[in-house]
Amino acid sequence: MPDTDKVALLTLCYGVVFPSHLRSEAFGISLLEGAMYGKPMISSEIGTGTTFINIENETGLVVPPSDPLALRQAMRYLWEHPEIAAEMGKRAEDRYWNYFTADKMVEEYVKLYRELAGK
Repeated sequence: MPDTDKVALLTLCYGVVFPSHLRSEAFGISLLEGAMYGKPMISSEIGTGTTFINIENETGLVVPPSDPLALRQAMRYLWEHPEIAAEMGKRAEDRYWNYFTADKMVEEYVKLYRELAGK
């Protein structure tokens, strides 16, 4: 998808649903993209980096993997509670700027390498 289309979709969407139930979706870049645009997120708990991006009841909702009923309930909850969804989206965006920009990630890698080199 062209970047212009992706930006339009992320700007206009209500939230981001990341229903993957496979550990091969180790990080979830699309969650980061949603966070960057201040969208509340719904993801499955698969024990990977998605849990670090989407903090349950803070930046969005987390459902059990392969549970379509829980996924539907989470989507309905955010839709029926727009104020809560907006607050989660704001916290998601704040978290993005505090942890996930290229500068922040490079800074953290440098700190880690220095710590490891010092030991």
